[in-house]
Amino acid sequence: MNNPILENLWNKLDPKTQEWMRANPGCVILPRSVTEALVRASGSPDSLEGVDRNGQLTLSPQDQAFIKSVAAASPVGHPMPPGAPSN
Repeated sequence: MNNPILENLWNKLDPKTQEWMRANPGCVILPRSVTEALVRASGSPDSLEGVDRNGQLTLSPQDQAFIKSVAAASPVGHPMPPGAPSN
């Protein structure tokens, strides 16, 4: 099972990727384009465990909960408050 990564990388992600995640809070497997954004934010292609041969990443339960909390705190179309998210 994957280790949680989103909370640590959230503030490093570009706004478009954050917006996609907030618009898709029930996503369990991230598409390749979103996984690539996580790799860029982490600074190392080897830093993400669990990326499959198609470049997709299955989220840990903690990451799934994190995305849901972010989406609930700041729905799509509303700016992210400074220091967001808050759990």
